[in-house]
Amino acid sequence: MNTKTLGYATMIVSAILMGCVGLFARNINTSGDVIAFTRMAVGAICIFGFMLYQGKVSQIKETKLSPPVIASGAMLGLCLAAYVSSTQYTTLANAVFLIYTGPVFSTILAAIFLKEKISSLTAGLLTAVFIGCLLIIGLIKNDPVTGITFSISFSKETFIGDMLGLASGVGYGLYLFFSRYRTDVSSDSRSFYNFLFGAVAIGAVFFVKPPSLASMDTSSWIWLISMGFFIGFGALTLLTIAAKHLKAAELACVSYLETVVGAGIGIAMFGESLTMLQAIGGILVIGGGMGEIVVSMNKKRNAFKNQSLEQ
Repeated sequence: MNTKTLGYATMIVSAILMGCVGLFARNINTSGDVIAFTRMAVGAICIFGFMLYQGKVSQIKETKLSPPVIASGAMLGLCLAAYVSSTQYTTLANAVFLIYTGPVFSTILAAIFLKEKISSLTAGLLTAVFIGCLLIIGLIKNDPVTGITFSISFSKETFIGDMLGLASGVGYGLYLFFSRYRTDVSSDSRSFYNFLFGAVAIGAVFFVKPPSLASMDTSSWIWLISMGFFIGFGALTLLTIAAKHLKAAELACVSYLETVVGAGIGIAMFGESLTMLQAIGGILVIGGGMGEIVVSMNKKRNAFKNQSLEQ
């Protein structure tokens, strides 16, 4: 498996797992920062145990820490805490839209600071998945009277949640951006430090806003630990691997698959409806994300063929 194929495969599985956040969160009776901290802490413990079993703990000690390594973990933890918390203070549509400005931010930052080139086709696919995301979360609507409209509200009642959602988007974009630095660090070590510094960053928030576990019952604890393993250790470890092998724009395209998974779970598990525009949005997300993969694989295949012919 070449690096691009590995990157896309791990990113797809990661996006699917990340799309299950709502399923877990709706069964946990605590705040978003506690949920995010558990994901980070469980992820750190699991990846350390995994490396210990494989005899790779020395890689952690040998890794030279640098600001991008620390920052990527801290941004990941804080953006997840802000996102889950934002859903408690604002509409889900606003929260999801704001966190998914992240991949757009990371693509722009990578183009400016990392000099990553964005082809016109990749830019078009990224635009398609972004529009698809807006359709899925309902920010673009079809009203019988006014026709197609776009709206996002920032009222006094939802201001705190909207600001948390915006912070989650900025944090997510910075995480994806910083993940493009220090590709020399092994995926296992990078995952461990992402989890570790993510947990440390959220832990610092606890000093300002102490967490409450008063409403947690046995069922909530089971869901919380399970979420930490599957969506913490599983999804974020795969995301770390993908970030090492894919450009920011490629990561951005495939990451929007999470919105389709989330919508599917809502329909299958919670009886939520799907409008025609949301269905079109799902098609745009899948088509844009898969289109980026197909184009990249074709380029690799053609390059390999040309190299074979030259030899």
